[in-house]
Amino acid sequence: MTRGMKNALLIVNGLLVVAVAFLLYKQFNQDKKAKPATVRSDDKKDSASNQHLLFAYIDTDSIQVNYELAKVVQNEIRRKESAITAEIDRMEKNYKNKLAGYQQKQASMTPEQMEAAGRDVQQTQQQIMEKRQSLTEDFNSFVASKNMSVMKEIKDFLKTFNQDGKYSFIFSYEPGLFYYKDTSFDVTSEVLKGLNAQYKAKK
Repeated sequence: MTRGMKNALLIVNGLLVVAVAFLLYKQFNQDKKAKPATVRSDDKKDSASNQHLLFAYIDTDSIQVNYELAKVVQNEIRRKESAITAEIDRMEKNYKNKLAGYQQKQASMTPEQMEAAGRDVQQTQQQIMEKRQSLTEDFNSFVASKNMSVMKEIKDFLKTFNQDGKYSFIFSYEPGLFYYKDTSFDVTSEVLKGLNAQYKAKK
């Protein structure tokens, strides 16, 4: 896996964490805001303890590996990166061939031709730098757009998945992120089943 692809997948992971956590945090707060603002003084001290909070989590790696849309997006990102790499390689190969050609003719070139060749080489170098920057920006924008499409699908599905309000929060689990996890609250398989069914239906 290339460095660019690793970075792209890290972005996917990060966005999944933010999307899932933010969605249900916002939903939970909206539920609280819908309640009457006035609370009796004798209830204030027990309000937090009386709230029913239930946490669940999904395994990010499993979502990434088994969610059909995520796999499609990863393949699209790989193809995009390969195309960019091929384009840069082609430009650099042409530059090297041009430079080699000038070097072969150097002994017979006039001062004016040498100066023109130098300008041409510098211009070609500048064009390659600008093209590389443009392609990099295009790739980053492409990755962000694709990641957002995956995030939106997950957010939309979780609205249905948790429409009964069973869970207060659903977090995205990654190794090293939590010190402890109770597998009885792992809803990954349920979420994956629903996500893939939704994806198949949309196709």
